[in-house]
Amino acid sequence: MSEADAAVAATPAAGEDSDGGDVSDTNAVPGEARRASQHTMDKHGILINELTSSDGQLVSTLRVVYEAEDGHPGQFADSLTAYTKRMDTDIERMCNKYYESFIESIEELLTVRSSASDLKELITDGNDRLLESGHELLKSTEDLVAKRLIQKNILTAIEALSACLPVLRLYCKAISQLKQERYYPALKSLHELERDQLPVVCRYTFAKMMRARIPMLRLKVKQAAFVQLQDFLANIRDRCREIGEAAMMQSLKTQNMDVTYGDTDFGEDLCASDQADFSPLYRALHIYTTLGVRDEAQKYYREERRKQAQLVLQPVANMDTTNGYRDYLHQVAGFFLVEDTVLSTTAELLSRQWVDDLWESALIKVAAVIQEQLSRCRTATTIYGVKQLIVLFCQTLQGYGYSVARLFDILLQVKERFVAVLQEATGNEFRAIFAGDNYTPMQVTTEEEFLDVLAVYPYEDRVLQEAPFPRTFPFSRAVPEVFTRVEAFIKEFIKFVEGLDLSSTEIDEAVRKAANALLSKTLSGVVSEVIRKGNLGLPQLTQISVNTTHLERACDRLQEHISKLTHSIEDATTTRLHGVSAFKEARTAAEDKIFSVLQVQIDMFLELADYDWAPAMPMTDSSEYLFDLLAYLTTIFASLTNLPIDVARAAYFSTCKYISGQLIGLISNPQIKRINLNGIKNFALDIGTCEQYAENCPLVRRGDELFQGVFVQLRELVDLFLHWDWETFLGHQGRAEKYSHLKPHAALRILDKFDDSAAKSMFGFKSPEDKKKSKQTDSIHKRLKQLVARNSGTDLGGQNGASHA
Repeated sequence: MSEADAAVAATPAAGEDSDGGDVSDTNAVPGEARRASQHTMDKHGILINELTSSDGQLVSTLRVVYEAEDGHPGQFADSLTAYTKRMDTDIERMCNKYYESFIESIEELLTVRSSASDLKELITDGNDRLLESGHELLKSTEDLVAKRLIQKNILTAIEALSACLPVLRLYCKAISQLKQERYYPALKSLHELERDQLPVVCRYTFAKMMRARIPMLRLKVKQAAFVQLQDFLANIRDRCREIGEAAMMQSLKTQNMDVTYGDTDFGEDLCASDQADFSPLYRALHIYTTLGVRDEAQKYYREERRKQAQLVLQPVANMDTTNGYRDYLHQVAGFFLVEDTVLSTTAELLSRQWVDDLWESALIKVAAVIQEQLSRCRTATTIYGVKQLIVLFCQTLQGYGYSVARLFDILLQVKERFVAVLQEATGNEFRAIFAGDNYTPMQVTTEEEFLDVLAVYPYEDRVLQEAPFPRTFPFSRAVPEVFTRVEAFIKEFIKFVEGLDLSSTEIDEAVRKAANALLSKTLSGVVSEVIRKGNLGLPQLTQISVNTTHLERACDRLQEHISKLTHSIEDATTTRLHGVSAFKEARTAAEDKIFSVLQVQIDMFLELADYDWAPAMPMTDSSEYLFDLLAYLTTIFASLTNLPIDVARAAYFSTCKYISGQLIGLISNPQIKRINLNGIKNFALDIGTCEQYAENCPLVRRGDELFQGVFVQLRELVDLFLHWDWETFLGHQGRAEKYSHLKPHAALRILDKFDDSAAKSMFGFKSPEDKKKSKQTDSIHKRLKQLVARNSGTDLGGQNGASHA
């Protein structure tokens, strides 16, 4: 501390000692006032000490003074004045004390004065030199400032370029990626540019231009992605057939199916994604998703695929062959395999419900196309090939999760078409067999030939097996050929129904139904057609009847064959073959044709009949035409030894019955005006000959009542007139016992023509005997008319008209 400071610190004590009046005044003040005054003085001393010792601002100290004195620092001023006086006193005392030293200092100072002048000159000279140097320094400084400004600008430019270069590089990278058609990386670059880089340089004009151009670049990417999506759809439409073919061939390798394919090898375990490039779709979809417009891609894809489905489902050009159906099913399968791949590899582009709905609508169209095309198909092999393709198609699509129940319903409809076409083809083969048959019993000359026949046709005859060669079968060559063709039909049908998801019982039922249709409609119709249209003689018709008998017996073997092939067991519910009734109908048609031919021959002989119904003398022998007719019939029936006995007896009976009816027609002919007793006698001779022929037939047991009754109506008619037994006939009981087969109106018809009177005299008078007989005849005629009227319930005219008809 300096001497001045020490003096200041000691000031209050000195003041107190020097101011004797104050002390005396203080002592006069009361103690409390004195303490207050002392406190104020102490406070002022502290403030003054702060004012003298502070090197800084005095505002705060002065504010304390003014605040303590309420804005009137009079006391402080007084204390400050007292302090000043004390300081002056101290200075004076100090000066007195150091006066000599001060004089010495003045002298030294005067000495230094001359040195100061020299120093001034030195300083002035140094200042001039300094000014001169400072001017150059100022110039250098100005240059330095300019350089530093340039440096700053350069640094600012570098900083700006450092901020802009990543933006420009990223923008150029995006443009380059667009040119290289790397659209998704380009979108990522644009997104990074817009999100991270452009905000940093947003104050620059080029950044604003870039930001304005980004939507256009994204639109360009979107358009490019749309083109890729279009190209994918066009390409996948063209590849559908290959994809479907590969998938169906892969499915075929795991199935034991008879489906013909080419030599194309698609490798192992190929799927749709291996046959087509789906990456354009994925890229386009990814781009649309990144752009936030995935719904647009979804909508466009679905619309285009629905349009493509309509094109795919249209029938191809060459669907008259199996290849056409194969191409059609390949492209349908390929289309939906693509959809399955897209569904499983993309999110929300397709939905299972959308694919299933499209599949269901496609099934309806496929069913319609197949049905329409097969309705024009006439080849069973083509339909079978189509069925196999449909089954393979179902198995392939089923493996990808598609429902194919409706397709199996289509196959059941295809089955009906196959049966119809196969029946038609088999019917043509039947016609060819019958056209090439010689309708003679089949003869074999060696054991090998005999065994060959037994191998294809089930025939058992111990007598024939032990007979020497040549051996003759009762049937013609058509029988084993027809049987073989029926078996082939059954095998082909069973082969067709395999893979239709049917049980063995359902297959057995379907096979029996088809076989029944073949036998009852096709074969029976062909046989009937051959019989009806063919120019066949009695031997051929007879052989046809024999053939149908043997085919009928073979139906049991066919039923066993069906059960063996279908692995089913026959029981009470099993459908039986209708071949028995079908062959019976065919045999009946053959027998009817035999009867018809015989009737034509009989009519030809009867046309030669030349009866004189009113001769003067009776004949002693039967008519010549009748001998010729019976000789012809004897020869014919002798040649029909291979007919079954029942058929032969039926033919013989029908022939005799027809002869009887024709003879009744001869004597009842309205053109005959008069019949006498001699005419009746001659007619009775012919009737007796016919009766003898009927009884002597080798096919008839003696005493056979059926054949004895063939000519009974004629016998009763001639006996009635020969014995003139009208009383018995007109009596109810007598007629029932003796003339039960002769109708009153038939007798009346002959009685109307009967006139046995002798020739009239030259004058036109009858003899008394003739008058009596004529009168008797008139009485019988009248009674007979009454009987006829009672029996018929009609008048005489109506009865006569009906009789003549």
